[in-house]
Amino acid sequence: MTVPHQWPRRGYAWYVVALLMALYLCSFLDRNIITLLIEPIKQDLGLSDVEMGMLYGLAFAAFYTTLGLLAAGMADLWNRPAVIAAGVVLWSLATAACGLAANYAQLFVARMLVGVGQAALSPAAYSLIADYFPPRARLQATATYATGLYLGIGLASLTGGLVINWVAGGGSANLPFLGTLQGWQVVFVVVGLPGVALGALTLASVRETTRVGEAAEGGAGARAFVRYLTGTRRKLYLTHFLGFSCQVTYSYSFGAWTPSFLIREYGWTPAQTGLGLGAVTLLTAPLGVYLGSVAARALRRRWPRDAEIRVGIAVALTALPFAAAFPFAPNAALALALIGLTQFLISMPFGISPAAMNEVTPNRFRARIIAMYLFFINLIGLSLGPVGVALLTERVFGSPERLPLALATMAVCTMPMAAIVLKFCARAYRQVARGPIH
Repeated sequence: MTVPHQWPRRGYAWYVVALLMALYLCSFLDRNIITLLIEPIKQDLGLSDVEMGMLYGLAFAAFYTTLGLLAAGMADLWNRPAVIAAGVVLWSLATAACGLAANYAQLFVARMLVGVGQAALSPAAYSLIADYFPPRARLQATATYATGLYLGIGLASLTGGLVINWVAGGGSANLPFLGTLQGWQVVFVVVGLPGVALGALTLASVRETTRVGEAAEGGAGARAFVRYLTGTRRKLYLTHFLGFSCQVTYSYSFGAWTPSFLIREYGWTPAQTGLGLGAVTLLTAPLGVYLGSVAARALRRRWPRDAEIRVGIAVALTALPFAAAFPFAPNAALALALIGLTQFLISMPFGISPAAMNEVTPNRFRARIIAMYLFFINLIGLSLGPVGVALLTERVFGSPERLPLALATMAVCTMPMAAIVLKFCARAYRQVARGPIH
């Protein structure tokens, strides 16, 4: 027997989504800010490129992806706002601690804790949103939260030019209780500490709500989750994870190498690149996330059982020509315009893909399914995207100067594959979507 669900007041529900979006923005700002500070960190701490790569990738991603499953289990069983708030405070303090690190080991541990804290956010947030909004409004709310991703990335890039110039100029500051810090250390502290206040605000103002269908039969423990995941819906989840992972693989390669492409091909400075890409990202990506949800809602009138997956297929095929064309643009202006179109299109699935999972997953497993989704897309995307482009330039095409060809090749390889796998996903999705899931 299902417990009648009382939806929170609409204004309060949207306040919660806005706060969660702000947390998501901060999470991407905190995790990506290190990319702007590589050179001064290397110089001050005497680090190599490999050590910096370990800080950016392994120290963060290994703990973010693996501990996300543990944090999701906590969110499925415990108070979700408390789980989120604890994660926010942890990663914010850890980001600030990066600025106080005196050696590589301390910086590695701090980056590791950033990943641990951020693992708690999205699984619990998506699960909470599903219980704050009825199905007809859930897709828009999920997409609004997802825009925080690109707002954080765009803000980091947009301010990157100013950060680079200030740090390169030897900027430093004398902070209360902390003494004199180098420019890169100040950036970590200033970026990290506001998150502590947001974590406290989350704990104080976000209420746990009853879970839709939480009294339905079936346990919520680890064994029950494994039985569910390997049961009749395993094909649905596997094709969903792999299909959207193909798209994310291109997104990671696009994000990692487009700045280098602009610098190498058109002679842009790092500051110009940060400002240009930051402005384009802020203008196009949030709009793409939002219009992705609008498109899915519109398609539900004709295809009510698999609209979200159809949007994913359409995006993969529509983005392909722009993604393949921009690396060969004859001038920077045209390249930036095509980059904006590509960014607009590849951002569209980021709101609808987790929303699609919420539609077909029992409440007691939603956070863990979202964590599995994030595990797949980050593990596959981070492993194959940026590295794949590097391998193409060095091992296949034989020169860093062939970066445009490598970027286009990555698009040609990943986007059609995403469409093919999602076609199988749509078939499995139609069998269970909009039906009883509890």
